[in-house]
Amino acid sequence: MSLNKILVTLNQSELSRKILPCVEKLFPADTNHLTLYFITRPPAMVGLGEPDLGAGYVQMPGDKPVRQTLHPIYATQQEDNIDAHVKSELAPVVSLLEGKGYTVAVKVGFNKDPIAAIQRYIVRHDIDLVAMSTRARVGMTRFFFRDMADTLAQKTDIPVLLVHPTEG
Repeated sequence: MSLNKILVTLNQSELSRKILPCVEKLFPADTNHLTLYFITRPPAMVGLGEPDLGAGYVQMPGDKPVRQTLHPIYATQQEDNIDAHVKSELAPVVSLLEGKGYTVAVKVGFNKDPIAAIQRYIVRHDIDLVAMSTRARVGMTRFFFRDMADTLAQKTDIPVLLVHPTEG
């Protein structure tokens, strides 16, 4: 029996992780494979000096400050560092899910357009369902700040589980 492939999109917000209890409740571990997909903007090669902190990845409390270097810093090096840091941050989540019997993978995507990155991942990896949290904006806020989850749900051909967690 093959496992269903569920893509769980994440970023550094606590809101994005609130989808995980819903996934656990709705999709049994023995029939589903989870991919935790973290998306951020790609860093640019900056050459000598300061690393590109404009890649969209925010240092977390306790991280060591980034210092200037005396050698070139390439985008691929920064991507490798972000990839390793994301996997380290998500290790407790992965361990918890694996302890419950899930098969879990962590992937990091670098793209200026997160919706395009998710769509490309869906097609390339034959994903069966996308699961994500949303702010569920309404009214004028929705008009000016279109929700990424809503846009993805309209543009993809597979089911998208959207959860709007309550505050608190």
